[in-house]
Amino acid sequence: MKAWMLDQPGQPLVLRDIDTPHARPGAVLVRMEAVPLLSYTRDYLNGALPYAYPPGPFTPGTNGVGTIIETGAGVHHFRVGQRVAVNPYLTSTESVDAPAEILIGLTGISADSGPLLQDFPHGTLREIAEFPAATLIPLDGLDRFSSDRLATLSKFAIPFGGLRRGRLVAGETVAINGATGAFGSAAVLAALAMGASTVLALGRRAGPLESLARMGDGRVVPVVMTGDEGVDSAAIRNAVSGGGVDLAFDMVGQATSPNSTLAALLSLKRRGRMVLMGSMTVPLPLPYGAMLRNGWELIGHFMYASADYRALVAMVRAGQLSLDAIHVKRFPFEAIEQAIDAAGTLAGLEAAVVTFPHD
Repeated sequence: MKAWMLDQPGQPLVLRDIDTPHARPGAVLVRMEAVPLLSYTRDYLNGALPYAYPPGPFTPGTNGVGTIIETGAGVHHFRVGQRVAVNPYLTSTESVDAPAEILIGLTGISADSGPLLQDFPHGTLREIAEFPAATLIPLDGLDRFSSDRLATLSKFAIPFGGLRRGRLVAGETVAINGATGAFGSAAVLAALAMGASTVLALGRRAGPLESLARMGDGRVVPVVMTGDEGVDSAAIRNAVSGGGVDLAFDMVGQATSPNSTLAALLSLKRRGRMVLMGSMTVPLPLPYGAMLRNGWELIGHFMYASADYRALVAMVRAGQLSLDAIHVKRFPFEAIEQAIDAAGTLAGLEAAVVTFPHD
């Protein structure tokens, strides 16, 4: 089998012929069919990110869609021939207070994640990938979708998990900060599918915000942010007739100012909730008195639970959430460099997906 391998960060990816593995106990082999690429894949490969890399040489690649070809001992529910989504979020199953966590094919998360990274260093940019059965999501009942289309599920999984953590219920008003980004744009569509009555799309660029608004059948209201905390919080409140929002979802990327996040926080109704899932390079100064008086709830959240991913798949199966809004740019497995370059230029509701040739 062929696999893209990275000997160490900063060195080029190399396509190698390697032996096909066998599934270890509790794991499965998946013949990969489609793999979405992260926008920052090039920076990651170059070693420009402060990540805890798997021991090299290893195969990068986080998410993907494929078909099971072998199950290891102790795998009781998945079966050969079943199509599945592969997700990288692996948590040790031992009953301890703080189990080790990693993102397979990407990075360790917890300080003690080294042994777990050694157990499962390889990601999805290989023809056949071994993954723990606990990380797989069944895709039964989705035969009408191609694997490259289903690969875009990973774009929704992260914001969907955050919206569920924020306890979004039908009829509520939601503000999505960072709405034009790769995950923020998907958060807008996910919130609509979950029944939000109004979704405020917050961002700096009017054009992409208007495009999101046109997809919302009148339920998406664009709010162009200025960077002024007071002006922006007033604009958010005015967009909902001064009433404030029930839930704010923050998906800013590498923000150098806290102002847009604070503006979204200050737009909350009393007893409103805010979920933080983005990234920021500066401290977030909280208004202590306002937090106390209004009973606001600030929630930090990372990734998603397996139950979140299964619920997302169920919504797609039922037709409540359409994947057609994502513009997929496809690249063959051998054209990985072009795919990585393209992934770095895409934005919003776009995705670069690597496809695999199979007989």
